[in-house]
Amino acid sequence: MGHGHAGGGSDFSAGKRLAAGLALNTAFLILEAVFGLLFGSLALLADAAHNFSDSLALVLSLVAVRIATRPPTFKKTYGYHRMGILAAFINSLGVMLVCLYLFYEALRRLAQPVEVAEGGMVLVAAAGFLVNGGVALLLLRGRKDLNIRSAFLHLLSDALVSLGVVVSGAMIMVTGWTYADPLVTLLIGLLILVSAFQILKESTHILMESVPAGVDYLEILEDMRATPGVRDVHDLHIWEIGSRQYSLSAHVVVEDVPVSKAQALTSCLKTMLLDRHRVVHATLELESDPCSPGEVCHFE
Repeated sequence: MGHGHAGGGSDFSAGKRLAAGLALNTAFLILEAVFGLLFGSLALLADAAHNFSDSLALVLSLVAVRIATRPPTFKKTYGYHRMGILAAFINSLGVMLVCLYLFYEALRRLAQPVEVAEGGMVLVAAAGFLVNGGVALLLLRGRKDLNIRSAFLHLLSDALVSLGVVVSGAMIMVTGWTYADPLVTLLIGLLILVSAFQILKESTHILMESVPAGVDYLEILEDMRATPGVRDVHDLHIWEIGSRQYSLSAHVVVEDVPVSKAQALTSCLKTMLLDRHRVVHATLELESDPCSPGEVCHFE
């Protein structure tokens, strides 16, 4: 196919950041799981489990970034930009399952408290805060992309979770109150669940081809109708191909004009849609007499 809808330079940069983040996160989750077992800390094991889901999320995001750079084909005419959205959707579902497990284990520990080695727990969690925070910073520049943002939020929540483990460990050291560990785990699960639900909601919104968030359907309709030479606009559809890549199709009613003037009007509309509303791909059907939706127009 002749052209795509986005450049690959930023995708390559995002891919490098994801790969670096994956290496750091995987190394640390192994360390955290080992110490969680040694110290008997559910909070550390919970954080390690979530770090494992983060590694899977980073793998999915990395694969999606690589595939998204492929050019359109005769079967995939829009290209592969939705791979990132699919990755975000799958990541969010996986994290929700992890949350259910965390809630189960935390409630079990509340019913049957277990002694933990709080000193080692605090040290490992503090290291986790530094590692997860550092990896999140690697992805900070690409957070406007839903795929990258799903990975960024995973890691940012992990950093906050590790900070919570430090707090619970300190509480146990000072007060001996072992309930702090499962309670922090519940807080961890809730924090992760909120982030995952937001990503799931946004990715589902895009996959359902709803009007993109932040795009005003009526404003676009009014701007198109206000363009000189346009009598009316109907059958307007706006959707998102990939993260922040908007497409549009519409029927535009115009006067009976020569093809050259019709082409100039189409170019004017597309320029306006790109400049004002970031619509990168617009398909406009010009009509001299409006056809009702579903009606077949006959020519004499």
